[in-house]
Amino acid sequence: MNNNNFADLEKIVGYEFKNKELIKRAVTHSSASSTFNYERMEFLGDSLLSMIVAEHLYKNTNYKVGSMSVIRSNLVSTEALSKLVLKHDLKKFIVVGGSVAGTKNVATNVLADFFESLTAGIYLDGGFEVTKNFVEKFVLSDVEHFVNADYKTLLQEKLATIDKKSKLEYGLIGSSGPNHQLTFEMGIYFNDELILTAKGKSKKEAEQLCAKLFLEKLEKTT
Repeated sequence: MNNNNFADLEKIVGYEFKNKELIKRAVTHSSASSTFNYERMEFLGDSLLSMIVAEHLYKNTNYKVGSMSVIRSNLVSTEALSKLVLKHDLKKFIVVGGSVAGTKNVATNVLADFFESLTAGIYLDGGFEVTKNFVEKFVLSDVEHFVNADYKTLLQEKLATIDKKSKLEYGLIGSSGPNHQLTFEMGIYFNDELILTAKGKSKKEAEQLCAKLFLEKLEKTT
């Protein structure tokens, strides 16, 4: 990887490395070098991502521990980080060798590990504040959308901390409007009891709103 490639990568991540050896190591997979690779940096990056996301959730939300844990684990999951690498066209910067170099699609875990190592490289080169800026830009910029899109998971996790044997189901209450623009009303049932209902432009949207409202109710009472 030449310096021009470094410049392209630095431009995307928004940080210019002072120590080019760090960025070179941060992009090198173990298949390319058994001694000079990002395995140790990946370990550090994993912890940094979890810490920065946790701090953000602690300072900027009123969620309780169970909900924050779910959000954090999903934001820094292998799937989420690999999607970030693909979204920002970072895959092309990963240096691989051997059989890995011959594969058309880089494994999801390799993409996620690379993002973690890149996070560690920025931290080692520039310190904590620039690393926070990087994580906020790439990981936390869409946190509200993520939370809104996953209230069902948050609710399930919350209920598990209260009563693992509890039963949660969603059911269609009804629909209204013209066929091309239906509004769906879904109900949320807890241990076979209808707790509340919500409406949405799709069943999925209504279910998410049900979960959101029920989760907010639980947060106030537990």
